Amino acid sequence: MGTARAARAHILWTSIALVLIIIASCLTYVFMSKVSGFQRISTVNASSIESMLRQVSREKWLLKARNHTDNRLVWDDEWEYLWNQSGSILDPNKTWMVIQEKGVYLVYIQVNFVLKPQKNSDSTVELKLLVDLNYGGNSDIFSAAHATQVVNVNTSPDAKLNTFLLMYMEVTNQFSVRVFPSDLVNYDPLPFSTFITIIKWGDDW
Repeated sequence: MGTARAARAHILWTSIALVLIIIASCLTYVFMSKVSGFQRISTVNASSIESMLRQVSREKWLLKARNHTDNRLVWDDEWEYLWNQSGSILDPNKTWMVIQEKGVYLVYIQVNFVLKPQKNSDSTVELKLLVDLNYGGNSDIFSAAHATQVVNVNTSPDAKLNTFLLMYMEVTNQFSVRVFPSDLVNYDPLPFSTFITIIKWGDDW
């Protein structure tokens, strides 16, 4: 029973990951560093989709946020039980993703927030999603997504930030995700409220 459920979950999330790649090809919300030799900006055009789908490797992960420390999200690897020969992508603290295989990676991050409306008053909250990158002794911080949300009894108690990243990374490069305000991050809804998917689709551009 557990094996069948795991197999179904594997198929479902692999399909979702592939759909995310296709969606990414239509979006202009792709950013990354201009640092030479590390991150390079690229769009995913229609002519590359077929090739991209053919070369999706075993280097793919689905991580679910379960907590935070110092505004940095702490993750659980939802696919770790399916393939663990090369070890987890997560560091021992489960806050940094450490790249084990050089290549181009498509990353999708979604963070859900639970807002707290006050009766008979309006307030605003600044929502931010930052990506910290460590590479070759250097580090950078990028504002991946942000929004200003008006909070009152007439607005939805939920808000969402998401972003697609297309990154070229070397072995041992690492990145983490910080969110503000971290105390409003939602971890509860099923299947996942706050998560990240990471898929390697090629060895180079």
